[in-house]
Amino acid sequence: MRLENTTSWQVYWGSEPEIDVALYLRDVLALSVADGQLLPPVEPAVPVHVPPALDRAAVQAQWPQWWNGLLARERGPARTRRVSGSALDLAVQHFAAAAADHFATARRPVASGFHRRQILAGERLGRLVRETEVELGRRARPFRLSVLEVPVAGRVWLRTEHRLLVSSRLAADVPELDHAMRTLIRELA
Repeated sequence: MRLENTTSWQVYWGSEPEIDVALYLRDVLALSVADGQLLPPVEPAVPVHVPPALDRAAVQAQWPQWWNGLLARERGPARTRRVSGSALDLAVQHFAAAAADHFATARRPVASGFHRRQILAGERLGRLVRETEVELGRRARPFRLSVLEVPVAGRVWLRTEHRLLVSSRLAADVPELDHAMRTLIRELA
């Protein structure tokens, strides 16, 4: 959902099922991740369950490249590569429905808050960009920002080249989020 679109900048706020599935896989299979890939566990927590037919070691070997590809791409149709029939692809097929159910249930109690946050985020971000333009005395330089709200524990702000991952807890803290977004928008504008 595009929340703000002018001639110079675009901001998207939402979630992405493939990111949700990747985080779910990480936790349900208890995968080890490198420091740069570290996010807190999903919230609510997922019990570890490794099906006997699943090659956890092979998934472990393939997961980091897939995760980095998810973070590196811009918003849009999936362009990350999972080799059909690979251990990772089989794990995704096995757990995709469970991950979708898990996050649908987790978001249901706050569903109106989540969707309301998406709408209000667009309005707030538009206001922050306009305020920044006034402060700078010029229009903002062209930029695209994709903010993904991730269902992980704690207050998370993880910026990659094309995306910003924000935990639901941080997204719900409007003053803290506004302060962080104001700083980022100044940098981008």
